[in-house]
Amino acid sequence: SSADFQDMTSHLGPALLILALLSTTEQADLKIVSLNGGARARGAAPCALTCAGTTGRDTSDWTGGDGYCYINVDISACGFISTPIITTSVEGAGGYHSVVVGASAPRSATFDGFTIRLEGRVRTAVNSDTRHKFQVGGASGKWNINWIAAGYTC
Repeated sequence: SSADFQDMTSHLGPALLILALLSTTEQADLKIVSLNGGARARGAAPCALTCAGTTGRDTSDWTGGDGYCYINVDISACGFISTPIITTSVEGAGGYHSVVVGASAPRSATFDGFTIRLEGRVRTAVNSDTRHKFQVGGASGKWNINWIAAGYTC
């Protein structure tokens, strides 16, 4: 009967939810072959972690001047014990972020952070006149840094 079916599914629902939660908490495989400086990866496999984040479109704290800006990015919440492999991109509204230089070049990387410096006063295919410059608008352009880091936590 339909009442028996509803009774069966009402008991099955929590069991399926628990099964779904258990299956999503397993750690995905991550193999780090080498780290910065050419060093072989020496961390324990269960300690390998991929961590990602953003500085936030309306909350990024840019500093800079005429033709450049920079931001210090905090990745300490990842809990890395050594400098991870870091990949970055710049995203945002307001334009010009697609023609700046430095968006994928983390500087001074450590286990808990790195710096991105964007240059706008450079010769590019879009801007062949080096005298032309624009105020890199990190804050006014609502730009943010998206990042992915892979490293070890133990």
